[in-house]
Amino acid sequence: MRLLTLCGSLRERSSNRAILDAFTRLASRDATVAPYLGMGALPHFNPDLDADRAPPAVSALCQAIDQADAVIISTPEYAHGLPGAFKTLLDWLVGHPPFAGKPVVILHA
Repeated sequence: MRLLTLCGSLRERSSNRAILDAFTRLASRDATVAPYLGMGALPHFNPDLDADRAPPAVSALCQAIDQADAVIISTPEYAHGLPGAFKTLLDWLVGHPPFAGKPVVILHA
């Protein structure tokens, strides 16, 4: 099973990244766990650039989603909502059909 981890924080020493790192260490030997580390490079969402004209960082995100059997998310809460950078990541995935049917697990402390 191929698992993709998405950390909603850009902080290098994020507690959410620590949770995902612990998950990676404890994952089954049958699982391959890959972190997605490109969130900071994603441009602001622009539907005119979606699909065929997607920026390279968006194409890399979609490829990572395509290759994963499931997605593991850990994100902080800012002002009673998701961090802006993580919301941008999700906005880019809304129009990506493979993401819609992907199993998702949320890890939060």
